[in-house]
Amino acid sequence: MPNKKVQKEREERKKKKTIYDEIKAGEREPEGMQKGWLNLQPDKYNFAALAPEKRKEISRKGAEAIQKLHGEKKTAKQSLEKILTLKVDDEILAAADVPDELIQKLKRDNPNATLYDLIQLVAVGRAVSGNMKAYELIRDTHGDKPIERVEVTENVTTDQDRELMRTIAARLEKAESVQIVEDISDDTGKG
Repeated sequence: MPNKKVQKEREERKKKKTIYDEIKAGEREPEGMQKGWLNLQPDKYNFAALAPEKRKEISRKGAEAIQKLHGEKKTAKQSLEKILTLKVDDEILAAADVPDELIQKLKRDNPNATLYDLIQLVAVGRAVSGNMKAYELIRDTHGDKPIERVEVTENVTTDQDRELMRTIAARLEKAESVQIVEDISDDTGKG
């Protein structure tokens, strides 16, 4: 049991108004983290009780925030698609590891070339110079990849399976231990 001094302090604290009591009574405006407490007051700060214009404004702001968030979140595929569709300029072409003849041909035949086009051109340039990996990439991308067949010749029957088969075969040989059940009832007791 607490001593009299501690008990007296507790009683005084109970009598004293807290910040939240003042906010609830409308005597004080909430600041900072105190505003979060307002969300817990269904009677005074209820979304459904707000004016239609205020609800519409709050909903609009929430929708904008979500759209902004979704705009910032991208998968690696979306990001790569955006990068690959960038138009190639002279700086990028100069940095590319491609013979000048191919670059000139790309500029002439495709003035709106993208990074994806340039990457394909680099692969073609390397394949022409004898790089077999680049050749395989082009062949596979073009759709000429040979069919790969994998044959498994492993026995998947385990020792337990063999023992079970022996037991079943032995029971079948002994006809007296095998009974044929004609009618098996289900859980409800009906046939």
